[in-house]
Amino acid sequence: MDWKTPDRFAVQVHFTDHGGPGTPVVLLHGGGRDSSDWDPVVARLRALGARPVTFDLRLHGGAWTWERALADVRAVAERLSPARPVVAGHSLGGMVATLWAGREDCPLALNLDGHGNPTSPAHYLGLPDAAAGHRAVQAALARMAEGLDEDFRAVMRAIDALDLFAAYRRARGPLVVTRGTRSMAGLLPETAQEPWRAYERWTLSELRRTAAAVDSFRLCETATGHDVHLEDPDLVVSLIAPALGG
Repeated sequence: MDWKTPDRFAVQVHFTDHGGPGTPVVLLHGGGRDSSDWDPVVARLRALGARPVTFDLRLHGGAWTWERALADVRAVAERLSPARPVVAGHSLGGMVATLWAGREDCPLALNLDGHGNPTSPAHYLGLPDAAAGHRAVQAALARMAEGLDEDFRAVMRAIDALDLFAAYRRARGPLVVTRGTRSMAGLLPETAQEPWRAYERWTLSELRRTAAAVDSFRLCETATGHDVHLEDPDLVVSLIAPALGG
């Protein structure tokens, strides 16, 4: 189904209600991906009697902000009324799910490995020269961004400006965040790999600290890389299942 979003940056949004008698589960894909990413999870949720709903996030046309993304999720959720949906997202979609948890009362919000990038030399745990490491990582990310259009660069700037750990503390209900333990450092130039691993250590340390301090927050460390929903869809469904109400 398609609908026009109601703001002045109106875009055509496509969503699919896969049906089912149980709790709706809104599934948000990562940046540069689309809703077909969720096919393995959709099949498993339907087997449990849940009602999976997928849609393609707005990423083009100069229309990205967190507020507009949340408004799109809200528009989908209203079509599922009166049920309160579980909201699960991967990467960029996981960040949207995290912000949703701070705004709405929902049975569960699930962020699958949506952690952003380092934005400060303070984000490198155990690295002797964090300032130099940060410069190397920023240079590598800038080179990668050269292949992106301006709309997607706007998304990346929004990610860099987002304080996820503050968002975790604002969760109004259950929020589960996964962290893949297989490093992504190999995707970067050699000069940025050691700093990136230090950033991964810092992120995991902060996630563990948050889990110890925030009752609504749960951390799940997975034996996967970034694409946990594709690598281990059974695990993803096991995280969602307790919120499905029987």
